[in-house]
Amino acid sequence: MNKLAFLVIGLLFLLGNFYIGRKILFILEQFSFFKHSLILWGMIGLLALTSLLTLLLFDANVGGVIGKIGSYWLSAWFLSLVIYGLTDLILMITQKITIVQTKTKLIIWLGSTLLIVVLFCYGSWQAQQIKTMKYQVTINKSASNQAKKINAVLISDLHLGYINDVKKLEKIVTKINQSQPDIVFISGDLFDGNYQALQDVKGIEQQFKRLSSTYGTYMCWGNHDAGETFEKMKDLVAASNITLLEDEITVVGEELLVVGRKDSRPIGSQAGDRKSIQEQFKKVGNKLPKIILDHQPSNIDEYKNENELILSGHTHQGQIFPFSLVTKAYFTVDYGYYRQDENSPQVIVSSGVGTWGPPMRIGTQSEIVQIEITIK
Repeated sequence: MNKLAFLVIGLLFLLGNFYIGRKILFILEQFSFFKHSLILWGMIGLLALTSLLTLLLFDANVGGVIGKIGSYWLSAWFLSLVIYGLTDLILMITQKITIVQTKTKLIIWLGSTLLIVVLFCYGSWQAQQIKTMKYQVTINKSASNQAKKINAVLISDLHLGYINDVKKLEKIVTKINQSQPDIVFISGDLFDGNYQALQDVKGIEQQFKRLSSTYGTYMCWGNHDAGETFEKMKDLVAASNITLLEDEITVVGEELLVVGRKDSRPIGSQAGDRKSIQEQFKKVGNKLPKIILDHQPSNIDEYKNENELILSGHTHQGQIFPFSLVTKAYFTVDYGYYRQDENSPQVIVSSGVGTWGPPMRIGTQSEIVQIEITIK
């Protein structure tokens, strides 16, 4: 991101904070006890600063406390901007029809503020709730004559950083181990773009080493797993006993090919461009079923065979309604199970186990995906 983009984003964010401050000031000025507007502006200024530091310092550690405050203020900023903006629009239309008294305006703005608080609390809580979504998939290709079942677990979009920290990872690993998986898949965006935001690298490494499965853990990169600290991200993955596949194929259990792709549109460098996988597919043939980890579901047209299962993330299912309507319209499949026909690959897209940007979910869920794969 160039300096001009930084400047534009920063100015827009600060203007949004000024707008929110004006609305809160209008409410407080209606009460006789409120005397010091500078205190309000000072508080909003500090909160805005924490968000700017958290969002724009990609390769620095601003500290766990500041990082969390900055992230949660981003949630409050977003909700306030939307709800206050809609309230302003409604009042503007209403005032063209009738005169709205100051007391009525105060009640309306108090109601809007209460709605912001309720949605902020709910969305923050909802983001920390982790559901288990279950699927059953049959792949009609096998090297042997006997049917085989594989209990696979998929996670995506953990976005390790200030919010999704070692405590959340511990919770995720415990839930995964409870399902007693044969194999664990991570389909990208393990990091939130800033490796320096990790407050306990050793703790994260130890948690990943707690993952227990028959065949191990396999991972592909996502678009946020990139940038100036990419090599450090790669080192942590290697130290965590995770098998990283960068446009590579590996055989698992003598009956399964696991394929991991680089991201198609990374935010920064991933030490080389994404390569075509089709030449490798020709070399290994089409006898073994393929589990393909490809972070972005916009890439599903690259795969053609009925014995391919594509596991993706990236969309977060919009994370916050109504953005779920946007992802649903943009992607062929933005969430859940999809198959065009019986001769096409099967696709599962996860809503992700973490969050990006505002650390909240409204109308969506954080999830661990459990897939019972039958190979016959």
